[in-house]
Formats: sequence, C-alpha cells, structure tokens
Amino acid sequence: MLAVAEQIEPVTHFDRLPPSKHLSEAEQSVWMRLVADQPASAFSETHRDMLEMYCQHTVQALVLADEIQNFNRVWLADDDGLKRYDKLLAMREREVRAASSLATRLRITRQATTDPKTVGRANANTPRARKPWEIVLDVKPR
Repeated sequence: MLAVAEQIEPVTHFDRLPPSKHLSEAEQSVWMRLVADQPASAFSETHRDMLEMYCQHTVQALVLADEIQNFNRVWLADDDGLKRYDKLLAMREREVRAASSLATRLRITRQATTDPKTVGRANANTPRARKPWEIVLDVKPR
C-alpha cells in the first residue's frame, strides 16, 4: 500500500496552466480562480488565448460595473450625463456578452459543468412554499 501511495503525485498548482505574465493582477486573479475551479487537465496551451480574453472581458465588465455603481444620479438630469450613463451600460453589456460567449466556448458555465438529470432531480426535491390558498389558518370563532 505504501509503495502505491508513493507513486501517486498530488495535484498542485504547478500542474495547472499558469496565467500569462502580461495579464494584469486582476486578470491573473480571475485566471487563477477559474483554473483552480476546474480539473487540473481541463486547460492546455490551446486554451490560453480564449482564457486570456475571458479574463480581460470579465475584469473590464467589473470595472464598468464599478463606474455604473458610482455614477451620480444627479448627472442623469443632464443630457450629457444620460448619454454617458447609457454608454457605460452598453459597454458593460458588450463586455458581459463577450465573457459569456467565451465561457460557453470554454465549457465553464454551470450548464456545461452540471448533469441536467441531477439538476432536475435536485430542483424537484427542493421544498416549495405553500400557495396562499393552500394555507389553512387556525382561526377560532369568538
């Protein structure tokens, strides 16, 4: 038994595809989180370009979301402020769509990583709240 255990090497972060050095710290963080969440062999050099683009689009979407959240609502009263807000929303949507498309192609979405039969069973077994007409009130006459 000990001889077998010695032959099996533990999976370490070194077995996983490392992020490209030119990615920003935030992009590398997205990369590491994504790669660590998948089996060690899930990504190879072939996936590098799409992974880089996914990380870049994800970080850009977060930056734009932060800009939108910090947008002063008073600025919406002005046409220029309204145009800027609309532009920020459109830019964020574009980044989210690009990231979503890449996630689908990389097969990292929940839909791609979960067995549909298992999800359906789990959903069917989830307790549901009773509908208002199914609730019997314990009202005692006076």
